[in-house]
Amino acid sequence: MNYRILLSALVILTLGFTLHTFHPASSTPGGNHTSDPKTKGEPFINTQNLYFPLTNTHSQTPEFAELDRMVRHFLDHWEVKGASLAIVKDGKLVYAQGFGFADQEKNIRVQPYHLFRMASVSKLFTAAGIMKLVEDGKLSLQDKVFGKTGILNDPAFQHIADPLALKIEVKHLLTHTGGWRNQLRKDPMFAPVEVAEVMQVPSPPSLETTIQYMLSQEGFFEPGTLYDYSNFGYCVLGKVIEKISGLTYENYLQKEILHPLGITRMAMTHNRYREKTPLEVRYYDHPKTPLNISCYGGPDSASRTYEGTHTEGLGAAGAWIATPVDVLKFLNAIDGRPNPKDILHKSTIIEMTTPQAEDSTGRYLLGWKSVDQEKWWRTGSLTGTSASLVRRTDGISWYFVTNTDSWRGPFFAYEIEAMMRRALHTVEHWPKYDLYDLQP
Repeated sequence: MNYRILLSALVILTLGFTLHTFHPASSTPGGNHTSDPKTKGEPFINTQNLYFPLTNTHSQTPEFAELDRMVRHFLDHWEVKGASLAIVKDGKLVYAQGFGFADQEKNIRVQPYHLFRMASVSKLFTAAGIMKLVEDGKLSLQDKVFGKTGILNDPAFQHIADPLALKIEVKHLLTHTGGWRNQLRKDPMFAPVEVAEVMQVPSPPSLETTIQYMLSQEGFFEPGTLYDYSNFGYCVLGKVIEKISGLTYENYLQKEILHPLGITRMAMTHNRYREKTPLEVRYYDHPKTPLNISCYGGPDSASRTYEGTHTEGLGAAGAWIATPVDVLKFLNAIDGRPNPKDILHKSTIIEMTTPQAEDSTGRYLLGWKSVDQEKWWRTGSLTGTSASLVRRTDGISWYFVTNTDSWRGPFFAYEIEAMMRRALHTVEHWPKYDLYDLQP
């Protein structure tokens, strides 16, 4: 008999038993349940086939009963198929709950281990990657991006129609002040077929081709002088990370940001449902959402949640998928609080949350959407996805994400934030346990 194999099997069995019967000190989330009857038979595994024990039962405690009811009512009202919510209190994960369907066609209910598109919440991760390069002395926010002395000085990017593009600095891309006028022309990251036609390449075009297309345009405004939200600018930041680090954008963030925090399941989304990552949810259009031309070209109409949007092409601006549990683990590491320890320096976190220009709207931040005396906020919106990440000044942080969009579009985040503000008021006693202790 191979005693090493036998010993390993016993360790795995013991670990599984211990984690499923784990009782936190102050209360017992989920009681003695070992599985959610709504998802009986669904494997509790992650994409690396590692044991993943955190399920809905661990957050079904009396403290959150009214919050659960309010969230379910909210989702019913807005006709959302599925959603996932996680809450951190003073650095500890106290709540992680799925609602509705991860995949209605397959009758799979959402669990905390299901992966959701993050949309523009991805930008906060990209900003953290850039600031890590700054801390390591490999990059300056004042570095020029284009031109012969710029970071992206590749021959392919030297055909620049408007000289103002030569003034673009890394900081301008982070603060959406790079000089591109989205109000005058369509966001190129949502116009792959048009870009491909102009550049005479198959659709969808590569990011390199899209950069060439944008540099061939005129009509820039002076970089740093006007805020105009730019997905393209953050995609360029992904290319900056690749050029400076020598790694792909995804691999750099995994190596320098995610894996050191124990976040191993985040990945990039795909355009087609059949190519989705294991345990990634299915995305749903709002019932009245019109079809779109496929990003792969051709006359066929396509759902905007999949081929109708070149989601893969959003890259550093909006292509990450993650669980709310992992998103809050990342937030814990850039929230400026002492526990757990931050992955970025305190001065860097202050810089990221301090407006880089005088502006009454609280914009011009590095990665964040807005910062005020009550909260730091980052939102994300795609067809089939609404996401909201909040770090409050009272020690509470939360992340809420759906697999269905709303007729409110990007403004649905305001509905989510208002509902969560009311729901959190119903929690009178916060648990002392930390559900992160359940994770392998």
